[in-house]
Amino acid sequence: MRISESKGVRNWFAVLLLCALIFLPSLVHLPMPRGPFNDKVAHLLVYTAAGYLVLRGVRCLPMAQSRVAAVCFAFLVAVLIGMADEVHQLFVPRRSMDRVDFLCDIVGVVLGIALYLIVWARDERRVPDRPPTD
Repeated sequence: MRISESKGVRNWFAVLLLCALIFLPSLVHLPMPRGPFNDKVAHLLVYTAAGYLVLRGVRCLPMAQSRVAAVCFAFLVAVLIGMADEVHQLFVPRRSMDRVDFLCDIVGVVLGIALYLIVWARDERRVPDRPPTD
C-alpha cells in the first residue's frame, strides 16, 4: 500500500469513527448539561468535525482534482450522515427527529468544510520540499 493510500484509509477511518460516535449515543437517551452548552451546540460542533473530516477524506480521492466537486461531494456525504442520524432517532425509544438539530448539522458541516478549505489552501502554499502534515 502506498503512503497516499494509507493516508486515505486513515482519513476515512476517522470519518467512520466519528459516525460511530454519532450513532451509538443516539441509541440511549443522554441528558444534556444545563447552561450555555445544549444539544444544538453539540450538533454544531460534531458536524463541524464531520464536514472537516469528510472533506479531508475526499481530498484523497481522484475527484479532489476539482475542488468544487470535492466540496460538493463532501457536503453531500456529511449532510447525509446528519440526515441518517435524525431519521435513525425516529426508531429509538425516547428520541425524536428534530429539524432544528438537522439545521445545526448543516451549519456545522459548512463550517467544517470552510475550515478544511483554509487548511487545503495553506497546504498548497507550503514550500514543496517540506512534507505536508495532516
